[in-house]
Amino acid sequence: MDYGALAAAVVAAVILEKLFEAVFGPLWKHFGWDTFYKLYAAMVVGTAIGFATGLNAFPLFTASAWVGRTITALFIGVGPSVIYDLLDKLPPKQDK
Repeated sequence: MDYGALAAAVVAAVILEKLFEAVFGPLWKHFGWDTFYKLYAAMVVGTAIGFATGLNAFPLFTASAWVGRTITALFIGVGPSVIYDLLDKLPPKQDK
């Protein structure tokens, strides 16, 4: 796992979350749209940002870099809480 790319994905996810709430939050309230769909809209925007940045936090998929890039882009789209949950479940990095 590329921890530098994962950290960049966390930063991108946090920025996306804050920007999405500031820009699209008031629109959702104004038009009375169901907030359930806000997650999917954020996922689409975040995935597009993830692909645009070319981040690959999962280089272990050596057959195709697109697999790692797709997973990283989806993590950016669903938000930082999912990434934090992933980091909590990883074993500690062993220094040699």
